[in-house]
Amino acid sequence: MLKILLRTLRSTYHSVSLSGISRSLCSVVLHLLLPCLLLFFSTAAGAASRLTISIHASSQLLASAPAKNAVDDTLQLLQRVFPQSEVTLNRDGAVILQLPDRIPPAAAGSVPDQSYHWRSSRKGTRTVLLLHATSPEGVSAGLYGLLQEQLKIRFVHPRQTIFPRYRTWPLPAVFSFSGQPRFRHQGFHLHTLHPMELTEQLHDPLYPGGFEDVIAYLDWLARNGQNSFQFFLLREVDRTAWPAHARRIVAYAHGRGIHCGVEISLAMLQQQAFQAITLLKPLPTHRRQVEQTLDWLFQAPWDFITLESMMGEHLPLISRLLPSAQRHLEQLVERQYGRPLLYATHVIRGRKEEKVRRPLHPASGILIHTVMCYSASEDKAPVYGNRNQCFMLEAAKAEVAVRQTWYWPESSYWVGFDSSVPLLLLPYLDSRWDDIRVMEKLGLHGHLTFSTGWEWGYWLVDWSIARWSWQYRDNGRLRGTSPLSRLAELLPDRDLNRQWQRALQLQNRFLKQQELLRYLAAATPFSELPAPFDLPFQPAPEFSYRWLLHDADDTASVALLNGPVAGLRRYAEEMEVVTNSLTARISLLRRNNSISEGPLALAQELRDALQMTALRARHRSLTLQALTVKHRDALGGQQESDRLLLQAGLVRQNALQQVRQRELQYRYPVELLARQRSSLTAYPFGYLYPVAGLFFWQREEEQVRHERFDPLFMKLWDIRRTLGLGSAFTHT
Repeated sequence: MLKILLRTLRSTYHSVSLSGISRSLCSVVLHLLLPCLLLFFSTAAGAASRLTISIHASSQLLASAPAKNAVDDTLQLLQRVFPQSEVTLNRDGAVILQLPDRIPPAAAGSVPDQSYHWRSSRKGTRTVLLLHATSPEGVSAGLYGLLQEQLKIRFVHPRQTIFPRYRTWPLPAVFSFSGQPRFRHQGFHLHTLHPMELTEQLHDPLYPGGFEDVIAYLDWLARNGQNSFQFFLLREVDRTAWPAHARRIVAYAHGRGIHCGVEISLAMLQQQAFQAITLLKPLPTHRRQVEQTLDWLFQAPWDFITLESMMGEHLPLISRLLPSAQRHLEQLVERQYGRPLLYATHVIRGRKEEKVRRPLHPASGILIHTVMCYSASEDKAPVYGNRNQCFMLEAAKAEVAVRQTWYWPESSYWVGFDSSVPLLLLPYLDSRWDDIRVMEKLGLHGHLTFSTGWEWGYWLVDWSIARWSWQYRDNGRLRGTSPLSRLAELLPDRDLNRQWQRALQLQNRFLKQQELLRYLAAATPFSELPAPFDLPFQPAPEFSYRWLLHDADDTASVALLNGPVAGLRRYAEEMEVVTNSLTARISLLRRNNSISEGPLALAQELRDALQMTALRARHRSLTLQALTVKHRDALGGQQESDRLLLQAGLVRQNALQQVRQRELQYRYPVELLARQRSSLTAYPFGYLYPVAGLFFWQREEEQVRHERFDPLFMKLWDIRRTLGLGSAFTHT
């Protein structure tokens, strides 16, 4: 059409009579008109070739909140990744996402089936993707599964999504894709006894932007196919204002197809845990206190309650002191409120005849807990004084036959073990990937990941777990996974993946098999108390530093230097080779535009976190050497110790520069995460405050320098508030 019009204009131009419009005037008009015509026809041609995508959903389906919210969200997400396309609802399009017309109502109290199946085909000039699902929650999971698993939108963090960009529809016209959840219940427990990203927002109705932060996290859960959410309630919550806040949270969760639960304690003293009863308050009676607590708590329609029955770690069980109060609470939750109660276990072992504690009410369920970066089945897991956690695996096998049984593993630990040091421990990926397969084979009913923060690369662990909780099939073929498979999908580069694998192997070999985590983890306050109060928590050396300073003989000192200290140096050297290779590869990919900046920035974060583990190992080797040589002789040993501490300080300063750069990239305000502040938790700071100044690193230097190895030296923790002894008399 454009060519015909141009020929006509040229012909008219040449045939114009000189007695009419002059040829010069015609030439001017023609030159002015041509650009306008070109713009008009190019715009028209672009509009004709513009991709149109439409979601087809019935009014009946859209009457369900989980389906409607997912559809509305999907429309926006599709427009984001197809910015030059038209994305509509219930209109014609070149690509049609056809959702089920009718969804039968789910039985009351049942857990909706989230399974789904997509089948794409050509129908004339259209590509039609037909979704089969049997519940609104299945429709939601299907839409997000298509976005993430096929269109490669990566929902890596509640505040960060990786968006590709498309001009045309990138999927084949004919294919099938399906998703099947591995567990009936799958989701996350936010351990808000710790001052993590959402602790304040979940508890304080007046926290600026708090509710929006919570719903962003619930959106992240829904987008990653999770249907369960829980957090630990704190005792100083405003009991007048908070129930309305809780109702808003639960209502939003339900609108996203997520079951919402809360964990409370019966009478736990430590860490500001919410208490159902005040232990030493005689009136009203403990039974009446339980009734009043549940009456207050169920002002929000919780879907499940988790009960912690310990007074504190290594403290007695309330079930032994007040079994009637615990039994009464369990029965009321199930009988009066019609909700399941899940009983929280712990890897602190009970009496020989009871390695794992059980609930008192037969209808109660159980959460099988494991901690840190160790699986339930590996032989060596030196946590809380145990050789391993296999007794928890045995408990899971026994309990799944008699009650609702969920697995409750950690994806980070905090306090003095990983992110507060900081240490990015990739073996979390190994352990959680292995555990998911083991627990699925046992037929466990749920998988609830115990999470304590997402910075310094720990978003990768939670995001990987969320996606491993699904099985996917492409054209009927089961999609394989591995501990690093989600990272490989995010950053599809062979050289990068080779280095990630090398880093994982190094950490497994040095930190787990050679048990160097005993030295990289920071000392806990209890570990520095004299016996018998030096209670075990995380992996720690089998000797005290005080003993090493004053009582160790030359044989012990040489063994330490040739063993753990040499191993720490070797780990640092080999991990630095890996991080240098990662730096070079990331720079090359950035120069070549081989991978978009979003994933490369995440690769840089992981590289920085791994580099910090190398610096930490180097620093720890120096402080241990400084301690070992300090009293070797009267003068030379002191001088050598001072020299080694000077080197350690330089390593720490180097690491601090990386911390300051990383703080600029934190997803939540640095004042919330990494500074001193008021908190409803037992800790007057954010969970990354110890990282901000590398507190544990500096403390270890000063301990050697001043020969102080007691919990009162450079005290970080508020022991009084952490132990919470006063809560035995009053709940505030």
